[in-house]
Amino acid sequence: MLFLLVFPMLCLAQSIEVKYSVYSKQRKKQIEKILSNSENQGHKDLFAGMTAEKEDSFCLVIKDRQSSYVRMEPEEELSDDNGPKIVLVSGDYSEEDRAVYKDMTSKTMVEAKDLLAVTYIVESPVPRYDWKVSSDSKEIMGLKCYRATLHDVVMAWFCPEIPVSEGPDVYAGLPGLILDLEDEKYVYRCMAIDTNSGSEIAKVKRGKKVSAKRFEELRKQMLDR
Repeated sequence: MLFLLVFPMLCLAQSIEVKYSVYSKQRKKQIEKILSNSENQGHKDLFAGMTAEKEDSFCLVIKDRQSSYVRMEPEEELSDDNGPKIVLVSGDYSEEDRAVYKDMTSKTMVEAKDLLAVTYIVESPVPRYDWKVSSDSKEIMGLKCYRATLHDVVMAWFCPEIPVSEGPDVYAGLPGLILDLEDEKYVYRCMAIDTNSGSEIAKVKRGKKVSAKRFEELRKQMLDR
C-alpha cells in the first residue's frame, strides 16, 4: 500500500524535547525469579520493597539532526532508606544506566552502557529499519499518529506533524517523531512534548570504547556464569 505523507516544514533552530515513561517487561520476570529462589527466602525484608511495576523516565532531546536519549532521574531505592540500593543485573536485563546519542547527518549512533558499574561506549551506524507503515491512526497527546511495525515484533506510533525521523532509545527511521513504541522487552509511552524547547543535547558520557560484539562478549563473561 502506498502511504504518502505531506507535512509542513518544522523550524529546528530550537530543540524538540520528549519525555517517555519506559516499562520493562523483563523486570517482572527477574523479580519473580529472585523471590522464588529458595536462597533468598531468608532475606525477605531486603526484597520487600521490590516492585515489578516500576517505570523509568527518559528524555529525548533533538536539535540540528542530533539527539540524546538519557535517563531523567536516578534509579529509585528498592529498599527502605536505611538499606542498600538494589540494582537488578542479569544476562538479558540490566537496570544500570544507559544512554543513546544519534547524529542523523553522519548516520552514527553512540550507546553508553553501564556494566557492573563500568561505562562502555559502543559506536555503530544508526540502524536501518524496514518499517511497514499502516494507515491505522490514533491520537496521542492530541496529535494524530500512524502505526508502523517492524517484523511483527515492534509496533510504533509516529507523528508526521513533527517531521523528525527520531524516536526513543535506538529507534528511528520513520517520517515523523515516534511517540509510543513497544518491542519484545520494553514499552515506551510519551508523557510530554515540547517542540520549542531550550534544552541542549546531553554530552556523551565518558567510558571505555568497545565494539558492539566485544560488549556482548563482556556481558556474557561477567553475567552468564
